[in-house]
Parts: sequence; structure tokens; C-alpha cells
Amino acid sequence: MVETTRFCVAGDLERAIVTKRKHLDTLAQHGEVAAAERRVAVIDMGSNSFRLIVIAYVPGLYFKVVDEIREVVRLSEGMAETGVICGPAIERAMRAAHIYAAFCRASGISDIVAVGTSALRDGKNADSLLTRMKVETDLDVRVLTGEEEAFYGYLAAVNSTNLNDGFVFDLGGGSVQIIRVKQRQIDQSISFPLGAVRMSEAFLSDDPPRNKDIEHLQDHLQEHFGSLKWYKRGKGKRLIGVGGMLRQMARLGEEMSDYPIEDPQGYILTRNQMDDICKKLADMDIAGRKKMRGMKADRADIALGGALIIREVMRAGGFDELEVCSQSLREGLFYERFLGTPPLFEDVRQASVFNLANLYRYQEQHARHIAHLTLSMFDQLREKYDFDDVERELLWAASILHDIGVTVDYNDHHKHGAYLILYTGLAGYTHREIALIALLIRYHRKGNPTPDELGSVLEEGDKQLLTQLSALLRLAEFLDRARDGVVKDIQLTVGSTRAQMELQMTGDEKVALWSAEQHRGLFEQAFGLELQLVAVPANSLGNKSHG
Repeated sequence: MVETTRFCVAGDLERAIVTKRKHLDTLAQHGEVAAAERRVAVIDMGSNSFRLIVIAYVPGLYFKVVDEIREVVRLSEGMAETGVICGPAIERAMRAAHIYAAFCRASGISDIVAVGTSALRDGKNADSLLTRMKVETDLDVRVLTGEEEAFYGYLAAVNSTNLNDGFVFDLGGGSVQIIRVKQRQIDQSISFPLGAVRMSEAFLSDDPPRNKDIEHLQDHLQEHFGSLKWYKRGKGKRLIGVGGMLRQMARLGEEMSDYPIEDPQGYILTRNQMDDICKKLADMDIAGRKKMRGMKADRADIALGGALIIREVMRAGGFDELEVCSQSLREGLFYERFLGTPPLFEDVRQASVFNLANLYRYQEQHARHIAHLTLSMFDQLREKYDFDDVERELLWAASILHDIGVTVDYNDHHKHGAYLILYTGLAGYTHREIALIALLIRYHRKGNPTPDELGSVLEEGDKQLLTQLSALLRLAEFLDRARDGVVKDIQLTVGSTRAQMELQMTGDEKVALWSAEQHRGLFEQAFGLELQLVAVPANSLGNKSHG
């Protein structure tokens, strides 16, 4: 069971968001939202590839990646033998740097954060390359130490997962970082020059690779990883994997198992699965790997090296599972400016819901009211139907996000909203939880709830849970059909065959009663109870708080 933190929708985070939203709404009335939104380009000059992402954001309110460029540069090519960045790699790097600088100029982006990692840290001639970049492109590249690279990978992991205690494993082309996390803080970290490009060049030069070379690489990795006495699995400790090669392995795993959710964020790689992937890759030449479903062609030559590193890291720490984090160093750099000090979300799950809600300009007052009504019903039914805290939080999230699909179009906005959840994702939530939230949104208006093609990520009993929570969300939605908040609170009295729902009303109750009567059927189906709706005067039920 995932441990969650209880929260109140009137807490500090929401009050801050409400203030920001009011400011943004004021700007919108004057056509100045674009002025409030900022853009930053983050450039990661890695040992395998150079990446540029553009993030649009309103400080303290929302952020989104709006563009990305990736160029395979192989900056560390040949460095294992010479320690020098070779001429062809320098020219590839300069070409990419010129393109990135031109892109930023053409896009009007002046806020640029550019960093270099292992190859630029270790290359004997890196300084001359950096000087040339500065002169020719005006890109001022900051070369990160191994400790700094570990820190930004850690920031990405703890701000996009609910990791509290455990380890972050960051795999790049030139280096590997392992970070121990205690109470969401870095406790210890180390950087090894054991990246996927370096290890592939040093040990797997034959195509296809020889078994003895694979064994030598495994021994070499265990010599380093196995020496870490502080890197061991313990009770409650999890392993989070960061980096492009981790995302690649997640895609291979998803394709091999016909997994229904494409997002690598939150995907669980098992050690058995990594054994299978390693065997498949070892049995193929590079040309064969390129044809694999889910394989990026430019990673095919280093995929086996990367897979072996991942497997040996899991083996050295005694981990049977690894959770993939699709964010990385680039997002970690962004969090420093978005969040200030300390650069950590207080509650990742809650923050991710509000980020998505604000990104799609949710109807805040209506969404907050729907959350109040659904949680009121949930809390009153909780003991009888054995609901738990996690299920309560899923219902809250669906309530806040249920109408975000209107951004696409009002017609079928329940389907648009479900799509946005599935393909945008929610940081800190498991794939099962994301599927349930998406399905709750899908059925908040109409239809008979069914897992459909997402059933393979759900658990036994989730279909019944989906039906019950959908019934509560749908009733709340239609009780506020006019968006007037006329239903202030709800009192449920549940018998053996019937349930009475007393609605505390202010103002004209006609629309609320009419629309709820039309949609009470799902509640009756979900709970096996005949439902009677009764309007009562406001303040007759006493005040409740459901947050």
C-alpha cells in the first residue's frame, strides 16, 4: 500500500495556488497571460547525446515542457582509451551547439541554462571545446561535478515520484550516479565513470558480442557497485532509475508485454525482465536490435551495455524491482528556479494534480465544490464499504481534474480528460492509480464504468471500486449541474436496501434535483441500494469539512 499524506484542500499549498490563479485570471482579462508565462531552455550536453528542452511556466503555478531537441553526439567516443574528445565528436558537438543556439534565437528564448556532464568533465581537451562553443555560439556551458550531476538527478526523482527512503540510480553515456535518499534528502552519493557508451566501447566491441566479454563487463561492474556497503536494499527502501537508457528499457519492457500505458514514468522494471532483455539483446547484432519494437535506432549499439549496467546495479543492491523516472537532470535544473529553496515539492502527488489543473485552466470553484461533495459522500460510506486513504485521494484527484478535457472541446470532454491524464501523466502516482483516475474522469458524465484496455494494470476488485467511486463523482457533478453551488453539503443515511441522501440547499433546488434524479442509477447499481434524494434547508445538517 502506498503511504500518502492526508491533506486539506484549504491548506497552504492551495491558498498559494488560489492567489496565483486570481493573479493569472486578472492578467487574462487584460490579455496578458503570455506576459506572465516565462520560458527557459535547458541544455544537457551529455556523453551520448545533447538535449535541449523548453519549459514554459508561471512561477508557483504550473510548468510544462513545450519543446525538445535531441542530437546524438557521442562526445565520449574513444575516450575510454585516450581520455581525449576526438575530432569527429568535437565537430558533432559544435554542430549541435550551433543548432541549439540558433533555435533559442529564433524562438526568442534568452533564458538558457547549459550544462555539461561526464565527457566534458573528464576530457583532457574539454576546455578548448568549451571555449570554442562560447566564442562561436555564445553558449556559456557549466560543467557539473559528479556530485552536482547526482544532485540534479536526485531533484528530478524526488520531485516526480513519492520516493522517501531509498536510492536514485542515474545512468548516462559516460557515468553512473548512485544516491542514497533518507527522508527525501540526499544522504550519500557517488559517481562512477561507468556509462553506457564507455562500457559498450570498452567491453562490447564485437557485433554480436562475445559471451566472455559480457562476463568481463559484469565482473567489472560488480567490482564497483558491489563495494558500496551503504547501497543495500532494506525495509521500505525503493530504487528509482533516471536517464534515457532507463526510458529505453521501459519502452522495451512495455512492448514485450503489450503493456497498455506508454508512459515510461512510473513503469516497474523487474530483475527477471532485465534478465530477459539482456538475453535478447545479447543474442542479436546491432542491425537486429534496431528492428526491435520500442528500440531507438541510435541506442541499439549501446543498449546491451546499458541493460547490463541496470541489471548489475539492481543485483548489487539486492533489488528485484526498479521504478523508472522519465525526468532527469534537465528537469532537476529547472526545479531549482521554479521551487526556490529548498527545491522540493512538499507533496508531489498533490502538486502534480494542481499543476495539471492549472495548466488546463480548470474551473476552480466548481472543481473544489465537486471535491467537497464527493469526499463528503465517500467519508460517510467509508466504514461500511471499507474504503481507504489512497482511494480517497484518487477520488479527490479525479474531482479536481474531471473537467480539464473542456480545454479540448466540451463535447466528449470526459473522454478528452481521460486521454490527457493517460498521456500527460501524474507525477507520484502509480500506473494503476493513474488508470483509475483517468477512468473516473472518463465515466463522470455517462456510461457504464469498465476498465476496457487498461484492465491489465488494475488489481482484483478495481472494477467494483471504479463503479462505486464513479457513482459518487457523477452524482456530485450533476448536483452542481448549474455550477451555482446550491447543494452545500450531503447527509447520507444507509439502510439494508435503501439510502436516503439529504441535500442541504440554498437557493433554487430545481436544477440540482432534476439532474441528480436522472443520474442516480449508477449509485444504485454500485452500492445495491435504492436512492432517495431529499432537499432540506441550508444549515440544518451542521457544518462539515471534507478536504
